[in-house]
Amino acid sequence: MLGGPRTQPWLLVVLAASLGLIATYHVMSPQRGPVALVDYSVLPQPDPIGVPATQPGVSDEDMSPVIPKEFEDEVAHSQKLYKQLKRVLKRSESKETSVKVKVRNTEDYVNTEVLDIAKRVMDMNQKDSDKIKAIVPEQGPPGPPGPPGVDGNDGVDGPAGPPGSQGAKGISGEPGKPGNDGQRGAPGPQGHYGQAGPPGPPGVVGVGGTEGPSGPVGMPSDWKHTEFDCPEAATETMKMVHCNRMGCRLETYFAGRWGTVCGRNFGNQNAETLCKAFGFPAGGRAHTTYGEFTHHEKIWLTDVNCIGTEGDVGDCKHAPWGVAVKCHHTDDVGLCCYGSQFGELGVRVGPSDFDKCREADSDFARLTDCDYKACRVEVKHDNEWGTVCDRGFTDKTATVLCKSLGFKVGGVARRAGGGRGMIWLSDVSCDGKEANMEWCKRSPWGRADCDHSMDAGVCCIGEKSAAPPKAPGPVYECAGGKTTASSGSTRLVECTPTGCRLEVKHNDAWGTVCSSGFKDVNAKVVCRSLGLPGGKFIGNYGGKYHKQGFRNIWMSNVKCNGGESWVGSCRHDTWKENTCSHDEDVGICCERAWPKLK
Repeated sequence: MLGGPRTQPWLLVVLAASLGLIATYHVMSPQRGPVALVDYSVLPQPDPIGVPATQPGVSDEDMSPVIPKEFEDEVAHSQKLYKQLKRVLKRSESKETSVKVKVRNTEDYVNTEVLDIAKRVMDMNQKDSDKIKAIVPEQGPPGPPGPPGVDGNDGVDGPAGPPGSQGAKGISGEPGKPGNDGQRGAPGPQGHYGQAGPPGPPGVVGVGGTEGPSGPVGMPSDWKHTEFDCPEAATETMKMVHCNRMGCRLETYFAGRWGTVCGRNFGNQNAETLCKAFGFPAGGRAHTTYGEFTHHEKIWLTDVNCIGTEGDVGDCKHAPWGVAVKCHHTDDVGLCCYGSQFGELGVRVGPSDFDKCREADSDFARLTDCDYKACRVEVKHDNEWGTVCDRGFTDKTATVLCKSLGFKVGGVARRAGGGRGMIWLSDVSCDGKEANMEWCKRSPWGRADCDHSMDAGVCCIGEKSAAPPKAPGPVYECAGGKTTASSGSTRLVECTPTGCRLEVKHNDAWGTVCSSGFKDVNAKVVCRSLGLPGGKFIGNYGGKYHKQGFRNIWMSNVKCNGGESWVGSCRHDTWKENTCSHDEDVGICCERAWPKLK
Protein backbone atom coordinates (compact mmCIF):
# COMPACT_ATOMS: atom_id res chain seq x y z
CA MET A 1 0.00 0.00 0.00
CA LEU A 2 2.84 2.37 0.84
CA GLY A 3 5.30 0.92 -1.61
CA GLY A 4 4.53 3.27 -4.46
CA PRO A 5 6.77 6.18 -5.23
CA ARG A 6 4.10 8.66 -4.41
CA THR A 7 1.48 8.71 -1.62
CA GLN A 8 -2.21 9.10 -2.41
CA PRO A 9 -4.27 11.85 -0.67
CA TRP A 10 -6.40 9.32 1.28
CA LEU A 11 -3.23 7.95 2.83
CA LEU A 12 -2.74 11.20 4.66
CA VAL A 13 -6.04 10.71 6.41
CA VAL A 14 -5.06 7.24 7.57
CA LEU A 15 -1.74 8.44 8.92
CA ALA A 16 -3.38 11.29 10.81
CA ALA A 17 -5.82 8.88 12.48
CA SER A 18 -2.97 6.58 13.44
CA LEU A 19 -1.09 9.43 15.01
CA GLY A 20 -4.23 10.34 16.98
CA LEU A 21 -4.45 6.83 18.44
CA ILE A 22 -0.88 6.91 19.48
CA ALA A 23 -1.50 10.14 21.31
CA THR A 24 -4.29 8.56 23.35
CA TYR A 25 -3.44 8.46 27.14
CA HIS A 26 -3.90 5.61 29.52
CA VAL A 27 -6.78 6.25 32.01
CA MET A 28 -6.88 4.56 35.44
CA SER A 29 -10.08 3.64 37.36
CA PRO A 30 -9.93 3.73 41.21
CA GLN A 31 -12.31 0.83 41.45
CA ARG A 32 -11.32 -1.52 38.68
CA GLY A 33 -7.69 -0.60 37.85
CA PRO A 34 -6.52 0.50 34.43
CA VAL A 35 -9.04 0.59 31.65
CA ALA A 36 -8.38 -0.64 28.11
CA LEU A 37 -7.33 1.88 25.56
CA VAL A 38 -9.57 2.65 22.64
CA ASP A 39 -9.64 -0.28 20.26
CA TYR A 40 -7.84 0.85 17.21
CA SER A 41 -9.53 -1.78 15.14
CA VAL A 42 -12.76 0.16 15.08
CA LEU A 43 -11.20 3.02 13.22
CA PRO A 44 -11.56 3.03 9.45
CA GLN A 45 -8.67 1.15 7.86
CA PRO A 46 -7.13 2.01 4.51
CA ASP A 47 -8.53 -0.17 1.85
CA PRO A 48 -6.10 -0.88 -0.99
CA ILE A 49 -8.99 -1.92 -2.99
CA GLY A 50 -10.51 1.46 -2.54
CA VAL A 51 -7.68 3.24 -4.34
CA PRO A 52 -9.23 5.02 -7.19
CA ALA A 53 -8.48 3.61 -10.58
CA THR A 54 -6.45 5.45 -13.03
CA GLN A 55 -8.59 7.88 -14.81
CA PRO A 56 -8.87 7.41 -18.52
CA GLY A 57 -6.19 9.16 -20.42
CA VAL A 58 -4.14 9.92 -17.28
CA SER A 59 -1.08 7.92 -16.36
CA ASP A 60 -0.10 6.93 -12.84
CA GLU A 61 2.72 9.22 -12.92
CA ASP A 62 0.37 12.07 -13.64
CA MET A 63 -1.93 11.17 -10.67
CA SER A 64 0.51 10.38 -7.83
CA PRO A 65 3.36 12.54 -6.77
CA VAL A 66 6.57 11.06 -5.34
CA ILE A 67 6.33 10.45 -1.53
CA PRO A 68 9.08 12.22 0.41
CA LYS A 69 11.50 10.08 2.41
CA GLU A 70 10.72 12.02 5.64
CA PHE A 71 7.15 10.95 5.44
CA GLU A 72 8.09 7.34 5.07
CA ASP A 73 10.24 7.67 8.16
CA GLU A 74 7.29 9.05 10.03
CA VAL A 75 5.21 6.08 8.98
CA ALA A 76 7.84 3.70 10.22
CA HIS A 77 8.07 5.57 13.50
CA SER A 78 4.27 5.39 13.89
CA GLN A 79 4.31 1.65 13.41
CA LYS A 80 6.99 1.35 16.06
CA LEU A 81 4.92 3.41 18.45
CA TYR A 82 1.90 1.22 17.70
CA LYS A 83 3.84 -1.88 18.76
CA GLN A 84 4.90 -0.17 21.97
CA LEU A 85 1.30 0.71 22.64
CA LYS A 86 0.23 -2.93 22.35
CA ARG A 87 2.91 -3.93 24.86
CA VAL A 88 1.67 -1.26 27.29
CA LEU A 89 -1.89 -2.46 26.97
CA LYS A 90 -0.83 -6.03 27.68
CA ARG A 91 1.02 -4.98 30.81
CA SER A 92 -2.01 -2.95 31.97
CA GLU A 93 -4.28 -5.98 31.68
CA SER A 94 -1.85 -7.99 33.83
CA LYS A 95 -1.77 -5.28 36.49
CA GLU A 96 -5.59 -5.13 36.49
CA THR A 97 -5.77 -8.83 37.31
CA SER A 98 -3.27 -8.36 40.14
CA VAL A 99 -5.25 -5.48 41.58
CA LYS A 100 -8.44 -7.56 41.54
CA VAL A 101 -6.68 -10.31 43.52
CA LYS A 102 -5.48 -7.78 46.09
CA VAL A 103 -8.94 -6.30 46.41
CA ARG A 104 -10.40 -9.75 46.99
CA ASN A 105 -7.77 -10.49 49.65
CA THR A 106 -8.53 -7.16 51.33
CA GLU A 107 -12.24 -7.97 51.47
CA ASP A 108 -11.47 -11.37 53.01
CA TYR A 109 -9.28 -9.67 55.61
CA VAL A 110 -11.96 -7.15 56.45
CA ASN A 111 -14.63 -9.83 56.74
CA THR A 112 -12.43 -11.92 59.02
CA GLU A 113 -10.34 -9.55 61.10
CA VAL A 114 -12.66 -6.57 61.40
CA LEU A 115 -15.69 -8.68 62.34
CA ASP A 116 -13.60 -10.50 64.90
CA ILE A 117 -12.56 -7.17 66.36
CA ALA A 118 -16.21 -6.06 66.49
CA LYS A 119 -17.11 -9.24 68.36
CA ARG A 120 -14.30 -8.67 70.85
CA VAL A 121 -15.45 -5.07 71.34
CA MET A 122 -19.03 -6.25 71.98
CA ASP A 123 -17.79 -8.82 74.51
CA MET A 124 -15.79 -6.12 76.30
CA ASN A 125 -18.84 -3.83 76.31
CA GLN A 126 -20.96 -6.62 77.77
CA LYS A 127 -18.42 -7.20 80.56
CA ASP A 128 -18.33 -3.49 81.31
CA SER A 129 -22.16 -3.40 81.34
CA ASP A 130 -22.25 -6.31 83.80
CA LYS A 131 -19.79 -4.50 86.04
CA ILE A 132 -21.91 -1.34 85.90
CA LYS A 133 -25.07 -3.29 86.77
CA ALA A 134 -23.26 -4.88 89.74
CA ILE A 135 -22.49 -1.48 91.20
CA VAL A 136 -25.02 -0.44 93.87
CA PRO A 137 -26.75 2.68 92.55
CA GLU A 138 -26.31 5.78 94.61
CA GLN A 139 -28.71 8.63 94.25
CA GLY A 140 -26.92 11.73 93.24
CA PRO A 141 -27.99 15.26 93.99
CA PRO A 142 -31.19 16.28 92.24
CA GLY A 143 -30.70 17.89 88.94
CA PRO A 144 -32.12 21.25 88.01
CA PRO A 145 -35.86 21.26 87.46
CA GLY A 146 -36.90 20.56 83.95
CA PRO A 147 -39.23 22.75 81.96
CA PRO A 148 -42.91 22.38 82.88
CA GLY A 149 -44.69 19.67 80.97
CA VAL A 150 -47.71 20.16 78.80
CA ASP A 151 -51.01 20.10 80.68
CA GLY A 152 -52.71 16.71 80.47
CA ASN A 153 -56.30 16.10 79.52
CA ASP A 154 -58.96 16.51 82.18
CA GLY A 155 -59.76 13.25 83.96
CA VAL A 156 -63.25 11.89 84.26
CA ASP A 157 -65.32 12.86 87.26
CA GLY A 158 -64.69 10.62 90.28
CA PRO A 159 -67.46 9.22 92.42
CA ALA A 160 -69.15 11.60 94.82
CA GLY A 161 -67.54 11.84 98.25
CA PRO A 162 -69.18 11.09 101.49
CA PRO A 163 -71.51 13.71 102.97
CA GLY A 164 -69.64 16.64 104.48
CA SER A 165 -69.75 17.64 108.10
CA GLN A 166 -72.78 19.39 109.41
CA GLY A 167 -72.75 23.07 108.57
CA ALA A 168 -73.20 25.98 110.94
CA LYS A 169 -76.64 26.81 112.20
CA GLY A 170 -78.51 29.04 109.79
CA ILE A 171 -79.82 32.50 110.46
CA SER A 172 -83.00 32.60 112.50
CA GLY A 173 -86.12 33.17 110.51
CA GLU A 174 -88.60 35.99 110.90
CA PRO A 175 -90.60 35.82 114.15
CA GLY A 176 -93.99 34.23 113.73
CA LYS A 177 -97.31 35.88 114.37
CA PRO A 178 -98.35 36.17 118.02
CA GLY A 179 -100.38 33.22 119.19
CA ASN A 180 -103.78 33.31 120.84
CA ASP A 181 -104.08 34.32 124.45
CA GLY A 182 -103.35 31.46 126.82
CA GLN A 183 -105.52 30.26 129.62
CA ARG A 184 -105.70 32.30 132.74
CA GLY A 185 -102.84 31.55 135.08
CA ALA A 186 -103.07 30.36 138.64
CA PRO A 187 -103.62 32.92 141.42
CA GLY A 188 -100.44 34.47 142.73
CA PRO A 189 -99.11 33.83 146.23
CA GLN A 190 -100.89 35.33 149.18
CA GLY A 191 -99.65 38.78 150.06
CA HIS A 192 -98.24 39.87 153.43
CA TYR A 193 -100.41 41.16 156.20
CA GLY A 194 -100.77 44.91 156.20
CA GLN A 195 -99.98 47.18 159.13
CA ALA A 196 -102.44 47.20 162.01
CA GLY A 197 -104.91 50.05 161.91
CA PRO A 198 -105.66 52.36 164.85
CA PRO A 199 -107.68 50.82 167.68
CA GLY A 200 -111.41 51.31 167.36
CA PRO A 201 -113.69 52.67 170.07
CA PRO A 202 -114.63 50.29 172.85
CA GLY A 203 -117.66 48.21 172.09
CA VAL A 204 -120.73 47.57 174.13
CA VAL A 205 -120.31 44.93 176.80
CA GLY A 206 -121.88 41.79 175.51
CA VAL A 207 -124.00 39.16 177.19
CA GLY A 208 -121.98 36.48 178.90
CA GLY A 209 -121.77 33.28 176.84
CA THR A 210 -121.45 29.64 177.72
CA GLU A 211 -118.06 28.03 178.19
CA GLY A 212 -116.57 26.67 174.98
CA PRO A 213 -114.81 23.33 174.44
CA SER A 214 -111.23 22.86 175.58
CA GLY A 215 -108.63 23.99 173.06
CA PRO A 216 -105.60 22.00 171.93
CA VAL A 217 -102.65 21.57 174.21
CA GLY A 218 -100.60 24.73 174.16
CA MET A 219 -96.85 25.10 173.75
CA PRO A 220 -94.82 24.07 176.80
CA SER A 221 -93.24 26.82 178.77
CA ASP A 222 -89.69 25.75 177.76
CA TRP A 223 -90.30 26.30 173.97
CA LYS A 224 -88.29 29.41 173.12
CA HIS A 225 -87.82 29.56 169.31
CA THR A 226 -88.81 33.07 168.37
CA GLU A 227 -91.34 33.45 171.12
CA PHE A 228 -93.86 33.51 168.25
CA ASP A 229 -93.20 31.32 165.15
CA CYS A 230 -93.75 27.57 164.81
CA PRO A 231 -90.48 25.60 165.07
CA GLU A 232 -88.35 24.69 162.01
CA ALA A 233 -87.13 21.13 161.50
CA ALA A 234 -85.58 18.90 158.78
CA THR A 235 -84.61 15.34 157.83
CA GLU A 236 -82.63 14.19 154.78
CA THR A 237 -85.77 14.17 152.61
CA MET A 238 -88.18 16.62 154.35
CA LYS A 239 -87.98 20.08 155.83
CA MET A 240 -90.18 22.80 157.36
CA VAL A 241 -89.17 26.29 156.22
CA HIS A 242 -90.42 29.88 156.19
CA CYS A 243 -92.09 29.52 159.59
CA ASN A 244 -94.47 32.02 161.15
CA ARG A 245 -97.09 31.87 163.86
CA MET A 246 -99.42 29.84 161.60
CA GLY A 247 -96.93 27.20 160.63
CA CYS A 248 -94.00 26.26 158.37
CA ARG A 249 -94.18 25.25 154.71
CA LEU A 250 -93.62 21.50 154.19
CA GLU A 251 -91.14 20.57 151.45
CA THR A 252 -89.92 17.18 150.26
CA TYR A 253 -86.91 16.11 148.18
CA PHE A 254 -87.29 14.00 145.03
CA ALA A 255 -85.46 13.51 141.73
CA GLY A 256 -82.71 15.88 142.73
CA ARG A 257 -84.80 18.90 143.75
CA TRP A 258 -86.98 20.23 146.55
CA GLY A 259 -90.71 20.78 146.09
CA THR A 260 -93.91 21.42 147.99
CA VAL A 261 -96.96 19.32 148.96
CA CYS A 262 -100.48 20.23 147.90
CA GLY A 263 -102.87 20.73 150.85
CA ARG A 264 -105.78 19.00 149.11
CA ASN A 265 -107.17 16.26 151.37
CA PHE A 266 -104.31 16.87 153.83
CA GLY A 267 -105.72 16.35 157.37
CA ASN A 268 -104.35 16.55 160.90
CA GLN A 269 -103.65 12.79 160.87
CA ASN A 270 -100.97 13.52 158.30
CA ALA A 271 -99.67 16.46 160.42
CA GLU A 272 -99.43 14.26 163.55
CA THR A 273 -97.51 11.58 161.61
CA LEU A 274 -95.06 13.97 159.95
CA CYS A 275 -94.38 16.05 163.10
CA LYS A 276 -93.42 12.84 164.88
CA ALA A 277 -91.12 12.07 161.92
CA PHE A 278 -89.53 15.50 162.47
CA GLY A 279 -88.84 14.53 166.12
CA PHE A 280 -91.84 16.18 167.81
CA PRO A 281 -93.62 13.43 169.81
CA ALA A 282 -96.53 15.73 170.68
CA GLY A 283 -97.57 15.94 167.03
CA GLY A 284 -98.87 19.10 165.37
CA ARG A 285 -101.52 20.69 163.17
CA ALA A 286 -101.90 21.30 159.43
CA HIS A 287 -102.43 24.57 157.62
CA THR A 288 -103.66 23.59 154.13
CA THR A 289 -103.34 26.97 152.41
CA TYR A 290 -99.99 28.11 153.67
CA GLY A 291 -98.59 29.25 150.31
CA GLU A 292 -96.37 32.00 151.69
CA PHE A 293 -92.87 32.74 150.31
CA THR A 294 -93.48 30.21 147.53
CA HIS A 295 -92.02 31.08 144.14
CA HIS A 296 -91.06 28.48 141.52
CA GLU A 297 -90.66 25.26 143.45
CA LYS A 298 -92.03 22.01 142.07
CA ILE A 299 -95.32 20.69 143.53
CA TRP A 300 -94.29 17.11 144.10
CA LEU A 301 -97.24 15.52 145.96
CA THR A 302 -100.97 15.73 146.39
CA ASP A 303 -103.73 13.59 147.99
CA VAL A 304 -101.39 12.48 150.79
CA ASN A 305 -102.87 9.96 153.23
CA CYS A 306 -100.69 8.78 156.12
CA ILE A 307 -101.68 6.01 158.55
CA GLY A 308 -99.40 7.12 161.42
CA THR A 309 -96.35 4.86 161.11
CA GLU A 310 -94.57 6.45 158.15
CA GLY A 311 -91.21 8.16 158.62
CA ASP A 312 -91.52 10.42 155.58
CA VAL A 313 -94.27 12.03 153.53
CA GLY A 314 -93.03 10.09 150.48
CA ASP A 315 -93.89 6.82 152.22
CA CYS A 316 -97.55 7.82 152.72
CA LYS A 317 -100.07 7.03 150.05
CA HIS A 318 -100.22 9.79 147.44
CA ALA A 319 -100.78 10.57 143.79
CA PRO A 320 -97.81 9.92 141.45
CA TRP A 321 -94.81 12.13 141.98
CA GLY A 322 -95.07 15.38 140.04
CA VAL A 323 -98.73 14.85 139.07
CA ALA A 324 -100.46 17.61 141.04
CA VAL A 325 -103.54 18.26 138.96
CA LYS A 326 -105.47 21.45 139.81
CA CYS A 327 -103.03 22.36 142.60
CA HIS A 328 -101.34 25.75 142.92
CA HIS A 329 -98.76 27.09 145.30
CA THR A 330 -101.47 28.90 147.20
CA ASP A 331 -102.52 25.39 148.22
CA ASP A 332 -99.09 24.45 149.62
CA VAL A 333 -99.50 22.73 152.97
CA GLY A 334 -97.95 24.05 156.20
CA LEU A 335 -97.25 22.35 159.55
CA CYS A 336 -96.92 23.62 163.06
CA CYS A 337 -95.49 21.00 165.41
CA TYR A 338 -96.04 20.98 169.19
CA GLY A 339 -93.63 20.69 172.06
CA SER A 340 -89.92 20.14 172.01
CA GLN A 341 -87.97 18.27 169.35
CA PHE A 342 -86.37 15.34 171.10
CA GLY A 343 -87.70 12.34 169.26
CA GLU A 344 -85.91 10.21 166.63
CA LEU A 345 -85.96 11.56 163.05
CA GLY A 346 -87.80 9.59 160.42
CA VAL A 347 -86.17 7.96 157.37
CA ARG A 348 -87.69 7.52 153.90
CA VAL A 349 -88.14 3.88 152.90
CA GLY A 350 -89.42 4.40 149.37
CA PRO A 351 -87.56 5.82 146.32
CA SER A 352 -86.29 9.37 146.04
CA ASP A 353 -86.23 9.42 142.26
CA PHE A 354 -88.27 8.26 139.32
CA ASP A 355 -87.67 4.89 137.76
CA LYS A 356 -85.30 5.58 134.90
CA CYS A 357 -86.36 4.76 131.39
CA ARG A 358 -84.85 1.44 130.41
CA GLU A 359 -81.93 1.11 128.03
CA ALA A 360 -82.12 -1.24 125.03
CA ASP A 361 -80.20 -1.92 121.84
CA SER A 362 -80.24 -3.84 118.57
CA ASP A 363 -78.05 -4.00 115.49
CA PHE A 364 -79.75 -0.90 114.07
CA ALA A 365 -80.90 1.24 117.04
CA ARG A 366 -80.20 1.72 120.73
CA LEU A 367 -81.50 3.72 123.73
CA THR A 368 -78.72 5.19 125.83
CA ASP A 369 -77.95 7.83 128.50
CA CYS A 370 -81.32 7.25 130.18
CA ASP A 371 -82.91 9.20 133.02
CA TYR A 372 -86.44 9.15 134.41
CA LYS A 373 -87.63 11.27 131.48
CA ALA A 374 -86.17 9.63 128.37
CA CYS A 375 -83.28 7.77 126.73
CA ARG A 376 -81.46 9.26 123.77
CA VAL A 377 -82.17 7.50 120.46
CA GLU A 378 -79.13 6.48 118.42
CA VAL A 379 -78.96 4.59 115.10
CA LYS A 380 -76.10 2.87 113.32
CA HIS A 381 -75.02 3.65 109.76
CA ASP A 382 -71.73 2.85 108.00
CA ASN A 383 -70.59 1.15 111.23
CA GLU A 384 -70.92 4.43 113.15
CA TRP A 385 -73.49 5.34 115.79
CA GLY A 386 -75.23 8.72 115.58
CA THR A 387 -78.28 10.52 116.91
CA VAL A 388 -81.72 11.32 115.44
CA CYS A 389 -83.17 14.82 115.26
CA ASP A 390 -86.56 15.07 117.01
CA ARG A 391 -88.08 17.17 114.21
CA GLY A 392 -91.24 15.27 113.25
CA PHE A 393 -90.53 12.54 115.83
CA THR A 394 -93.88 11.47 117.34
CA ASP A 395 -95.21 8.89 119.77
CA LYS A 396 -96.03 6.61 116.82
CA THR A 397 -92.39 6.60 115.82
CA ALA A 398 -91.38 6.00 119.45
CA THR A 399 -93.80 3.08 119.64
CA VAL A 400 -92.40 1.48 116.47
CA LEU A 401 -88.87 1.84 117.86
CA CYS A 402 -89.76 0.50 121.33
CA LYS A 403 -91.63 -2.52 119.96
CA SER A 404 -88.71 -3.34 117.65
CA LEU A 405 -86.52 -3.31 120.79
CA GLY A 406 -88.81 -5.75 122.67
CA PHE A 407 -91.14 -3.49 124.70
CA LYS A 408 -94.68 -4.81 124.45
CA VAL A 409 -96.67 -1.62 124.99
CA GLY A 410 -94.66 0.96 123.06
CA GLY A 411 -93.21 4.29 124.11
CA VAL A 412 -93.46 8.06 124.24
CA ALA A 413 -91.30 10.60 122.44
CA ARG A 414 -89.40 13.23 124.42
CA ARG A 415 -86.45 15.46 123.62
CA ALA A 416 -83.21 14.16 125.10
CA GLY A 417 -80.30 16.17 123.65
CA GLY A 418 -76.70 15.77 124.74
CA GLY A 419 -75.45 13.56 121.93
CA ARG A 420 -72.15 13.70 120.06
CA GLY A 421 -70.88 12.84 116.62
CA MET A 422 -73.09 12.44 113.56
CA ILE A 423 -76.78 13.33 113.46
CA TRP A 424 -77.81 10.63 111.03
CA LEU A 425 -81.55 11.19 110.56
CA SER A 426 -84.30 13.77 110.86
CA ASP A 427 -88.00 14.02 109.97
CA VAL A 428 -88.54 10.36 110.86
CA SER A 429 -92.25 9.67 110.52
CA CYS A 430 -93.74 6.23 111.18
CA ASP A 431 -97.41 5.42 110.79
CA GLY A 432 -97.22 2.67 113.41
CA LYS A 433 -97.37 -0.42 111.20
CA GLU A 434 -93.65 -0.64 110.38
CA ALA A 435 -91.61 -3.39 111.98
CA ASN A 436 -88.53 -1.18 112.27
CA MET A 437 -87.87 2.56 112.34
CA GLU A 438 -85.49 2.06 109.40
CA TRP A 439 -88.54 1.47 107.17
CA CYS A 440 -90.26 4.72 108.13
CA LYS A 441 -90.21 7.85 106.04
CA ARG A 442 -87.17 9.92 106.85
CA SER A 443 -84.48 12.23 105.51
CA PRO A 444 -81.44 10.86 103.67
CA TRP A 445 -78.61 9.64 105.88
CA GLY A 446 -76.40 12.41 107.26
CA ARG A 447 -78.55 15.32 106.00
CA ALA A 448 -80.15 16.51 109.24
CA ASP A 449 -80.29 20.28 109.61
CA CYS A 450 -80.27 20.07 113.43
CA ASP A 451 -77.90 20.36 116.35
CA HIS A 452 -77.48 18.00 119.30
CA SER A 453 -79.79 20.05 121.51
CA MET A 454 -82.58 18.59 119.32
CA ASP A 455 -81.58 14.91 119.75
CA ALA A 456 -84.68 12.72 119.98
CA GLY A 457 -85.45 10.77 123.13
CA VAL A 458 -87.79 7.91 123.94
CA CYS A 459 -89.12 6.32 127.11
CA CYS A 460 -90.42 2.83 126.41
CA ILE A 461 -93.40 1.45 128.33
CA GLY A 462 -94.28 -2.03 129.44
CA GLU A 463 -92.37 -5.20 130.01
CA LYS A 464 -89.38 -5.96 127.85
CA SER A 465 -88.80 -9.37 126.33
CA ALA A 466 -85.47 -11.09 126.83
CA ALA A 467 -84.61 -10.65 123.14
CA PRO A 468 -86.11 -8.15 120.68
CA PRO A 469 -88.68 -9.78 118.40
CA LYS A 470 -87.60 -10.42 114.85
CA ALA A 471 -89.76 -8.84 112.23
CA PRO A 472 -91.26 -11.36 109.82
CA GLY A 473 -89.56 -11.51 106.47
CA PRO A 474 -91.06 -9.32 103.75
CA VAL A 475 -93.47 -10.88 101.28
CA TYR A 476 -92.12 -10.34 97.80
CA GLU A 477 -94.27 -10.15 94.72
CA CYS A 478 -92.34 -8.57 91.88
CA ALA A 479 -93.71 -5.13 90.93
CA GLY A 480 -96.52 -5.69 93.44
CA GLY A 481 -98.06 -8.42 91.31
CA LYS A 482 -98.07 -6.26 88.19
CA THR A 483 -96.26 -6.81 84.92
CA THR A 484 -94.95 -3.26 85.02
CA ALA A 485 -94.65 -0.42 87.52
CA SER A 486 -93.72 3.17 86.74
CA SER A 487 -93.33 6.51 88.52
CA GLY A 488 -92.53 8.67 85.49
CA SER A 489 -88.73 8.45 85.76
CA THR A 490 -88.37 4.86 86.99
CA ARG A 491 -90.08 1.69 85.87
CA LEU A 492 -89.94 -2.09 86.23
CA VAL A 493 -90.69 -3.99 83.04
CA GLU A 494 -90.88 -7.56 81.70
CA CYS A 495 -91.59 -8.91 85.18
CA THR A 496 -91.51 -12.61 85.96
CA PRO A 497 -92.26 -14.37 89.26
CA THR A 498 -88.63 -13.80 90.22
CA GLY A 499 -87.85 -10.28 89.07
CA CYS A 500 -88.29 -7.28 86.79
CA ARG A 501 -85.80 -5.30 84.76
CA LEU A 502 -85.11 -1.80 86.12
CA GLU A 503 -85.20 1.09 83.66
CA VAL A 504 -84.71 4.84 84.23
CA LYS A 505 -85.47 7.83 82.02
CA HIS A 506 -82.72 10.30 81.10
CA ASN A 507 -82.84 12.94 78.37
CA ASP A 508 -86.38 11.77 77.54
CA ALA A 509 -85.10 8.26 76.73
CA TRP A 510 -85.45 5.04 78.70
CA GLY A 511 -82.40 2.92 79.50
CA THR A 512 -81.20 0.19 81.84
CA VAL A 513 -78.93 0.21 84.90
CA CYS A 514 -75.69 -1.80 85.16
CA SER A 515 -75.50 -4.21 88.09
CA SER A 516 -71.92 -3.20 88.95
CA GLY A 517 -71.96 -2.14 92.61
CA PHE A 518 -75.75 -2.45 92.92
CA LYS A 519 -77.04 -3.47 96.39
CA ASP A 520 -80.32 -4.08 98.24
CA VAL A 521 -80.40 -0.54 99.62
CA ASN A 522 -80.59 0.73 96.03
CA ALA A 523 -83.49 -1.64 95.35
CA LYS A 524 -85.33 -0.28 98.39
CA VAL A 525 -85.03 3.27 97.05
CA VAL A 526 -86.41 2.13 93.67
CA CYS A 527 -89.36 0.27 95.19
CA ARG A 528 -90.23 3.10 97.59
CA SER A 529 -90.27 5.54 94.65
CA LEU A 530 -92.86 3.21 93.08
CA GLY A 531 -95.04 3.27 96.20
CA LEU A 532 -93.96 -0.19 97.42
CA PRO A 533 -92.54 -0.83 100.91
CA GLY A 534 -89.11 -2.11 99.90
CA GLY A 535 -87.30 -4.52 97.66
CA LYS A 536 -84.24 -6.58 96.95
CA PHE A 537 -81.64 -6.84 94.22
CA ILE A 538 -81.93 -10.18 92.41
CA GLY A 539 -78.78 -9.93 90.30
CA ASN A 540 -78.20 -9.59 86.58
CA TYR A 541 -81.39 -9.44 84.54
CA GLY A 542 -79.64 -10.33 81.28
CA GLY A 543 -78.51 -13.82 80.29
CA LYS A 544 -80.52 -16.97 79.76
CA TYR A 545 -83.10 -16.34 82.52
CA HIS A 546 -84.48 -13.01 81.33
CA LYS A 547 -84.86 -11.09 78.14
CA GLN A 548 -81.93 -8.79 77.56
CA GLY A 549 -82.38 -5.06 77.33
CA PHE A 550 -81.81 -3.25 74.09
CA ARG A 551 -81.71 0.41 75.11
CA ASN A 552 -79.04 2.70 76.53
CA ILE A 553 -77.24 1.60 79.69
CA TRP A 554 -77.64 4.86 81.55
CA MET A 555 -76.18 4.18 85.02
CA SER A 556 -73.48 2.11 86.71
CA ASN A 557 -71.87 1.89 90.18
CA VAL A 558 -75.05 3.19 91.85
CA LYS A 559 -74.65 3.88 95.58
CA CYS A 560 -77.75 4.97 97.55
CA ASN A 561 -77.83 5.75 101.27
CA GLY A 562 -81.49 4.77 101.62
CA GLY A 563 -83.21 8.14 101.97
CA GLU A 564 -83.31 9.25 98.33
CA SER A 565 -86.65 9.85 96.60
CA TRP A 566 -85.52 8.14 93.37
CA VAL A 567 -82.51 6.16 92.23
CA GLY A 568 -81.24 8.96 89.97
CA SER A 569 -80.47 11.03 93.09
CA CYS A 570 -78.02 8.39 94.30
CA ARG A 571 -74.30 8.60 93.58
CA HIS A 572 -73.35 6.94 90.28
CA ASP A 573 -70.96 7.19 87.37
CA THR A 574 -71.51 9.77 84.67
CA TRP A 575 -74.61 9.06 82.63
CA LYS A 576 -73.93 6.44 79.91
CA GLU A 577 -70.18 6.33 80.64
CA ASN A 578 -69.65 2.65 81.38
CA THR A 579 -68.33 -0.54 79.85
CA CYS A 580 -71.32 -2.72 80.79
CA SER A 581 -73.31 -4.96 78.53
CA HIS A 582 -77.03 -5.79 78.67
CA ASP A 583 -76.12 -9.13 80.22
CA GLU A 584 -75.50 -7.04 83.38
CA ASP A 585 -78.86 -5.21 83.48
CA VAL A 586 -80.20 -4.83 87.03
CA GLY A 587 -83.10 -6.99 88.16
CA ILE A 588 -85.29 -6.06 91.16
CA CYS A 589 -88.12 -7.64 93.12
CA CYS A 590 -90.30 -5.35 95.29
CA GLU A 591 -92.34 -6.18 98.39
CA ARG A 592 -96.08 -6.25 97.94
CA ALA A 593 -97.00 -5.16 101.51
CA TRP A 594 -95.48 -3.69 104.65
CA PRO A 595 -94.30 -6.36 107.13
CA LYS A 596 -95.82 -6.05 110.60
CA LEU A 597 -94.90 -7.27 114.05
CA LYS A 598 -97.44 -9.63 115.56
